Amino acid sequence: MTARVQSETRKITIQRKGQRQKVLCIENRYSARSGADEHERESTEMSQKIQVVATGMAVVFTFGLSTAMAIEGITGDVAPGSGGFVGLGVAYTPDYEGSDEYEAFPIPFGAYHWQSGRYVELGGTAGSEQAVRLKANVIADDMSSAWQFGPLLQYRLKRDDVENTQVDNMKEVDGATEAGAFVGFTAGLWSANLSFAGDVSDEHDGYLVYLDGSYSLFADNTMHLSLDTHITYADSNYMETYFGVDVKNVGTSGLSNYKASSGIKDAGLALTGSYAFSKTWGIIGNVSYTRMLNDAEDSPLVNDEGTENQLGALVAVSYAF
Repeated sequence: MTARVQSETRKITIQRKGQRQKVLCIENRYSARSGADEHERESTEMSQKIQVVATGMAVVFTFGLSTAMAIEGITGDVAPGSGGFVGLGVAYTPDYEGSDEYEAFPIPFGAYHWQSGRYVELGGTAGSEQAVRLKANVIADDMSSAWQFGPLLQYRLKRDDVENTQVDNMKEVDGATEAGAFVGFTAGLWSANLSFAGDVSDEHDGYLVYLDGSYSLFADNTMHLSLDTHITYADSNYMETYFGVDVKNVGTSGLSNYKASSGIKDAGLALTGSYAFSKTWGIIGNVSYTRMLNDAEDSPLVNDEGTENQLGALVAVSYAF
């Protein structure tokens, strides 16, 4: 076979929960292209696709880790250029924050990453919230491969038509639009994300601060497994809207008045796994546990009508391109 001389440098970046983690750097200089080279090339391409499919979900996160979009991206540079993924899953989560009733519903998600390291991702928030998050990283790899930063936009679903009769008889909470920013950092197998989101739709007039962490337990050409954790702070306006009970929202529920103050509202863990059965198609699974805390836990919506122990699960199919 005629030798073909070429110089190639390929870098594959895994972005987990809005962070990129360098896991492979292959440099082939002045190499002869043989049957073995072709096999190695195909193996590398498969690895790149897997990293796209291995979405470290919170769609998770669903809508977050326990509410379902356990996904906050795992992609980086796909092939020598850009690329991304889309997916559709089914989540099984509480029908409101603190509920002990569960429902299943479809969850779409996706991301696109440019070769520069910048990206845009559709995922979700942590905990048992039902909120969709769209975020964009504006920091290129040539500026920093460890740091990520950019704006985010969230839409929080309305609370109505829930299974619990008392909570369903309360005044409906309309959907809310929230805007903010995030900063992320990756070091080895560890990564962390700090996000801020405040209401811009005059629905709850509050804000939340999310701290998420992730650790890569296992990764190869076809499988990926990660352990994720989160903790969420909410101000008094948010807490009053979603956990408080007063003359304005009690409706015909019969629940006792309750004033919810600001503080840490929840914390949790999630286990996310993915398997790629081709260069483009893969499957993702996520199970999570969230514990409601402080005034969220003591709220009548949780303590009397729901539970502080929030479980979640998601199964999804993804397509990488």
